[in-house]
Order: sequence, then structure tokens, then C-alpha cells
Amino acid sequence: MQFGFMSSVCPPLTLAELIDKAKEYNYEHLELRVEWQHKHGVELDSTQQQLNEAKARFADSGITLSCIATGVRFINPDANNRSQQVELLKKYIDLSEKMGAKNIRIFGDPVPKTPIEIDQALDWEADGIRACDGLAGDAGVALCLETHGNLLASYLAEVLYRSEAQNTYVNWHAAHHVRHGQPVDVAYVHLRNKVRHAHVSFGNEGPMPDTEKDSLILLAQDGYTGFVSIEVINPKDSEAVLKRHAELYKTL
Repeated sequence: MQFGFMSSVCPPLTLAELIDKAKEYNYEHLELRVEWQHKHGVELDSTQQQLNEAKARFADSGITLSCIATGVRFINPDANNRSQQVELLKKYIDLSEKMGAKNIRIFGDPVPKTPIEIDQALDWEADGIRACDGLAGDAGVALCLETHGNLLASYLAEVLYRSEAQNTYVNWHAAHHVRHGQPVDVAYVHLRNKVRHAHVSFGNEGPMPDTEKDSLILLAQDGYTGFVSIEVINPKDSEAVLKRHAELYKTL
């Protein structure tokens, strides 16, 4: 597996500075969170020249652009909103193709509570993915639906089944479904061979949390070669986060 970090760890840093930090701590890839005014400069309103320069920086550095992390989601009851999200994702597919990004992160939460509402929400998510899956494949980009919030691994697997997607996979963030009562080993039954990107956070002190350790071990045992990305949002000490995660990852 390939270890890297999301720009949320260091929002004020430019792309050049993010790449320098990745090299300093021997990270292999970067994940860029868009829509949050980070300083990396890769956004839908970036000029073609800015994107060309950013892509060249990645190519020259040897650091991979693993993922464009978006806030796209398709479960709003408002059909117009869902249509807008489809069009937004299409723009991010175009951006990712221009940048040579491997994956695009999307969301599928919050899932409602009653069976009828859950069923409808999963259908909406599947419909949105189906509308963009082929375009993503043509662009050489994978969509990665995250186990975020209360989107349990079992729900996510059902969405992929309903969508019949060929280019949509899983961004596994185990801490979310564990908080909602679904253990790592149970979740992995639904996610096995579907994970293409993963998020982890090792906390501020002590050993690596069991949730993160167990999920990484399961992936490693299956020969996972995809991306693992640190997601710590706006930490007070970005340097400490990068150093701690790099050191703990080496212990696996």
C-alpha cells in the first residue's frame, strides 16, 4: 500500500510546500481536498495554466496525486439538488483527468433512519453514481464512495450493487462505521476487494488505535496496493501530525 496525506493536514501550504513535506517525511502521495479554500491551487476555477503547472510539479516530484477529495453526495430528497451534484461530479471528473488524479472521493451520508427512507436514499446514491461511472471510466479515474458518517459498509456495498458500477470503489474510513456500531472485521466482509483508497487518523498520542491498525492489517493481508491517506482536519500542529503518522506507519 502507498501512504500519504490529505491537504487538510496542512491547509495553508501551497502545492510546492505540500510536496516538500511529503518528501521530507517519505510520504508517497497527496490527496487534495477541494472546496475548502486550501492553498494547493487545484480547484474547478483554476486556470489551465495553473493546472498544467500543478500537474508538472507532481510529475517532477515523483509524488502521486492519489485523490481529489470532494463533498459530492447524491442523497438529497430534492431532485434538482441531486442533478446539480451529478453535474458537479462531472466537472470534477474533468478536473481529475486534466490533473492525472487516480481517484475522486464522494460521500453517501447522512443516511436516514427508517427502512423505507434508507432504501430510497441508497437508490438515489446508486442513481448518481450510475450517471457518472462511465464518464469516470473513460477519463481513467475511479470514483470512491467513502464509509463516512453513518454510511455503513453494508449500505455502501448495497449502493455499489444497485448502481452496477464498473469504475466506482470504496474509500474506507473505518473509524466512522465503528462509531456507528459496525466493527472493522464485519465491515470488511462487505468491502473486501472493493477498497481503492482509505483514510486513517492515528490520534495525538500513544500507540496506533486498534481501529486503524486492524483495518490496515486486513488490507495488507489481502495484498492491498492502493492508497492510504492521513485525514486530520486543520490540526494545530501539522508538523507533529506528519511526523507521528510517518513513525507509527513504519511500525506495521
